[in-house]
Amino acid sequence: MKWMLVLLLSVSAAQAADDPRVSFLEQEVRNLHRQVDALSRQLEALTARPDRPVTAAAAAARPAPASPTQWIDAARWKRIHAGMGELEVIGTLGPPTSMRDENGMRVLRYALEIGPGAFLAGSVSFRDRAVVEVRQPALQ
Repeated sequence: MKWMLVLLLSVSAAQAADDPRVSFLEQEVRNLHRQVDALSRQLEALTARPDRPVTAAAAAARPAPASPTQWIDAARWKRIHAGMGELEVIGTLGPPTSMRDENGMRVLRYALEIGPGAFLAGSVSFRDRAVVEVRQPALQ
């Protein structure tokens, strides 16, 4: 009976010791919420603002937005070779249609529906973040 009383007292003492830490963490969460709210308001204000005029030099320095079908260009596929990194491939072909992990490899798939039941599709497979296989686009 005494040991149960000692156990109960030690548990309540442990809970009391945790209270300041819990209170501190709760306060930190409230602070983070305030910061997120402030940043959200700033982001909304920036996105609502009309674009500023862009000088020719600034426009030339901006990279052209990637076309979702830039991968269709056969010359781009010829630049892909074994050992290239994933970011290099995406920089050359553009963003993939889908990404999957298959048989221990990461596969970037590029596909475009050409008609009912007809697709143009190609893929690039990576092992250890380096190209190991390239399947140029073909009709399927």
